Amino acid sequence: MASSCFFSRAESVAQTANGLLPQNGSGLNELIAVAYRLSGWQGADWTRAVAVFLPCLILFAVIGLLALRLSSRPLGILFLIVSLSALAWGVNATIQSRRNDIRDLRLLAPVGLFEAAAKTDGRIFVNPSAYAHAALLAPGSFARIPNPEMIGRMCSSLALWREEDRTEPFSALIFTGNRIADMRPMIEGLSSDWHLARTDNHGLLFLRGTPPKETSTIESASSFKDPRSQAIFLSQSALVLDVIERQAEARKMMEKSLEIFPADASVLVNSAMLAASQKRWTQVQKNASAALKLTPDSVQARYLLALALLETNSISKAAIESTRLLGQQPYDPQVLQLQARVSRANNDSTAEIDALERLLSLEKKEHQDTSPIHIYLGQAWARKGFATQALANYESALQGNLSPVEKTQIQSAIQNIRQKSGPTQKVGP
Repeated sequence: MASSCFFSRAESVAQTANGLLPQNGSGLNELIAVAYRLSGWQGADWTRAVAVFLPCLILFAVIGLLALRLSSRPLGILFLIVSLSALAWGVNATIQSRRNDIRDLRLLAPVGLFEAAAKTDGRIFVNPSAYAHAALLAPGSFARIPNPEMIGRMCSSLALWREEDRTEPFSALIFTGNRIADMRPMIEGLSSDWHLARTDNHGLLFLRGTPPKETSTIESASSFKDPRSQAIFLSQSALVLDVIERQAEARKMMEKSLEIFPADASVLVNSAMLAASQKRWTQVQKNASAALKLTPDSVQARYLLALALLETNSISKAAIESTRLLGQQPYDPQVLQLQARVSRANNDSTAEIDALERLLSLEKKEHQDTSPIHIYLGQAWARKGFATQALANYESALQGNLSPVEKTQIQSAIQNIRQKSGPTQKVGP
């Protein structure tokens, strides 16, 4: 069961990066980070494996000793069943992990961006997605990077970022992750002395000064020795280009990645993501289905498949896939949002309400504005015929940040419900 940890380097990189952060809140991640400092990535892999191995060993020991001490045949049978189940699970997980494992760190973290930024010998600004990697890839510069709270505030306020830049100037800006599009207002507001110095498979690097000649990303792929790594690099790079609205170039690059190595799950998922961004839903369905054949447990592939089925009006099939997806990720906000959409299209108010209630609970814990969720809940309860619950959610929505048009629409809905329900309104459980 622990052997899959030796074939999932991406997880080791993620946990090590988080373990290097101050006050990360995870003792296991900190332990993995210490092992990485002492023994490199092999040490991180071994620490993750031991963290799986020891609890399993204790569980087997307890069941086995109880079966021996009590001379219990049922416990002995239970021990055998658990052993065989663990063996089957471990073998399957290891095979899947080995098939999809990525070893090259450049495909797992923005190595090139931080290496180039470090050459400026100045202060680096990163978006929230790049913060954890900063501790791993730029330890010498990490102390001068603003803390996550300050980064979040500056990302939402260009004026605040400019004030901080005047106080202690930045020499490099790094934007990575799947939320690069959120940085567009900041990018568009940069002064003329900033230029896009590097675009790679993880994100963007902006530097001050004269822009150098841009290197072709397809040419950069030649630095990887094996075709699979080249294809993964190109597919990742295509997603970055799509975010900065270079869609034609992104599509050409993705086609190149599929040409080089079409039988890789991550390449297929990335291709489906690009097609979804460009609303090519037939292609999304094709590539997501192909990825699921290679990795049946892929959450990303199943999400994209369910989304494509929904967008192409294959509602019953979308409902099947979204239900499976919910079983894999019952508390993922994006999954819950999709489940609510699919359930609404499928006229399943019960499933829609369940998904929205879970989403509401998660958003409240994160102190997010829950008005949109209350609006959808109000609509779902109204369609189901429960006036009291619908009114309660509409009134809660009115307490949030709504536009004048939205407030008028909700007030109209409340008035309609009260007129229709009268004194005999149905009250739910």
